[in-house]
Amino acid sequence: MMRFFAFELDGETRLGVERAGVQHDITRGAVRDFGKRLLIDFIAADELDALIAAIEDASLLLEEMPGQFGWLPPIPRPGKILAMVQNYRKHAAEFGNEAPPAPVWFGKISSSLTGHLTDIRIPAWVDGRVDHEVELAVVMGARAKEVLEDGSLGLVAGYTIANDMSARRIQKDDRENKHPWLRCKNFDTFTPMGPYFVPARYVPDPQALAIICRVNGEARQNATTGDMVHPVKKIVAEMSRWMTLEPGDVICTGTPEGVYNLRDGDVCECEIAGLGTLRNPVQRPTGQSGGAT
Repeated sequence: MMRFFAFELDGETRLGVERAGVQHDITRGAVRDFGKRLLIDFIAADELDALIAAIEDASLLLEEMPGQFGWLPPIPRPGKILAMVQNYRKHAAEFGNEAPPAPVWFGKISSSLTGHLTDIRIPAWVDGRVDHEVELAVVMGARAKEVLEDGSLGLVAGYTIANDMSARRIQKDDRENKHPWLRCKNFDTFTPMGPYFVPARYVPDPQALAIICRVNGEARQNATTGDMVHPVKKIVAEMSRWMTLEPGDVICTGTPEGVYNLRDGDVCECEIAGLGTLRNPVQRPTGQSGGAT
């Protein structure tokens, strides 16, 4: 199994791979042999399998990782980030709702992305609850327009983890005013993503993954992706009816029950079986930790 990741060193975006528990910098090898350094470039050119093959046969240069580096989202600037609304029945119920009978989604902005081990920064003036939401994130690998459910998973390049942070008081205001869910979901750092991108070949069933969120070591969300109302194959097919999905587009598939408020100094960990653990400290000025709304 291989898990790819993006990282920053001296202001430069670089490409890494984890194999057998060991991380390697493959940037120079990827540039030398493929003329590419970003994961999205391999996905868009349909060369991800070739990259994997080059690592497997030891023809690609693998270098030691630097001692210190900054994690980046695996896909730093997706063309689109789409996120499902209440795709787990118990999550809908905890807000007094029923899950939508057909897929419903909203858009997120790429500037809200941040990486593993980076701070979630909640502005001091944002009051009320700001909740964690662990989600399986789908990365498209091919252009999809009006595709059928059968075969739609074949258009997926792979999977990662997302934390769809939500400012509830702002969300409540927008709902009451019939405004879209844009402000409450798109503050800078409100979409941690990573740490790894796992190619679809290593995830034979995206509906059979344990999904957990812990805050300061305490499990708050604990479910399985099999609890989704609308599975990944249906989500991809339905979204492709309304818009063209492009390679590198990211789809956040919804969160299970157990979401709750994050406070200053918390450490939020989002884990999905096989995909790793996305860990982010929380910065929230004292006096603005929020209460239930």
